[in-house]
Amino acid sequence: MTSRVSVIWLPVVWLFLFVAALMMPSVVALAEETQDDASMLSLEQSIDMALERNLDIRIAREEVRAARERKKETTTAFLPSLRGEYTYRRPSEVPYIVIQDKRIDIADEDQYRFTGTIEQPLFTGFANLSDYQLAKLGLDVAEIQLTRARFDLILEVKVAYFEILTAGRIKDVARQSVEQLQAELTTAQNFYDVGMSPKIDVLDAEVRLAEAEQRLIRTENALRIAEASFNTILRRPIDQELAVEDILSYKPYDKPYESCLEVSLKNRPELMEAEKNVASAEKEITLAKSAYYPYVSLSSNYYRAGDDPSVDGSEFEDRENWDVVAVASITFFEWGKTRFAANQKRARLRQAEEALEQIKDAVRLDVKTSYLNLQAAEENISVAKKSVGSAEENFRISKERYREQVATATEVLDAQTRLTEAKTNYTRALAEFNVAKARLIRAMGVEDES
Repeated sequence: MTSRVSVIWLPVVWLFLFVAALMMPSVVALAEETQDDASMLSLEQSIDMALERNLDIRIAREEVRAARERKKETTTAFLPSLRGEYTYRRPSEVPYIVIQDKRIDIADEDQYRFTGTIEQPLFTGFANLSDYQLAKLGLDVAEIQLTRARFDLILEVKVAYFEILTAGRIKDVARQSVEQLQAELTTAQNFYDVGMSPKIDVLDAEVRLAEAEQRLIRTENALRIAEASFNTILRRPIDQELAVEDILSYKPYDKPYESCLEVSLKNRPELMEAEKNVASAEKEITLAKSAYYPYVSLSSNYYRAGDDPSVDGSEFEDRENWDVVAVASITFFEWGKTRFAANQKRARLRQAEEALEQIKDAVRLDVKTSYLNLQAAEENISVAKKSVGSAEENFRISKERYREQVATATEVLDAQTRLTEAKTNYTRALAEFNVAKARLIRAMGVEDES
């Protein structure tokens, strides 16, 4: 009986194990996603995640792979090539001779031939060398473009990260404003109930509270938009929960402008790419002028012939033969084709050189603008911080004076509004400084300020 029950349940057990195996990847993915939801992202983690998932980065990496394969392709031009050819020929009339009125055929009616050739180029007018150097420069450009895409993405992540922190802090300020105004409304209502203040103070407090609640709604919406944008950059589900580490702070930036410019002129990928374009244009001229030189090659041929498909010889031909051939060929006149092509490449070279100078000017302007914006943001922080201190003290004094009935409710509400504005301005000043520093780092062509 026990054996029978085991036999009956055995298929059920196997089915359960099969379903569990199918569901295991989904369970693991769900666990990873849940862990991703619960963990707090740092800026470094966010950058790593974006670099791993971003499609532009993946496209740039594939371009590097393609350029690397192109470089490998050009190296094969320096190596010998092996060719094979198999032919069948049946002439309309077999060649013959007549001796003493007797026709004698001197060739086969069915002619089969196999030819194997090994050819080694010896000199191509620097065409193969130039083609290889162009492919190598193309690989360098692809790698530079990958670096540029990397820098652009890092800046995009930093800006979006600070937008979340800014929106979160401004939302907190707006919530504090609502709570303070609710307390002031309660105070105004109590004073009105005992006849110590007019009804207008209550109405004014209600209006200010309504305005603060509207600001809170807008700031909450701005935070949700910032989080959705950040999730999109990181290629996470757009509604996925998000928590980021608060690094919105101020640390003086003491690197001089001259040092920033020097680093930029050395490291900017745009400049490197333009320099590679100039080098490529020079190689293009050499490639175009290769037609002025002879093409020299050495080849060895192996022949097999016969009157049947096995090419095993015949009455008129030996079964196999071979030879070695050295060839030097040159085209003497093509109506100026090579000269026109070289002139065209010279014009492209001048274009590349002018573009390089144009990019240098743009880089200098970018660094200068970014540095000035950073300085302005840095100065604005101290002003905004001082304003917060003054607004807090003004709000405290106004509340005390109102409790002693030597100030009006309007003065307290105005002080509270100015405090909210000061805190908001300080938060934005911190954000502008951090974003300006991130833009300056990008302008220098580096990933961080170290």
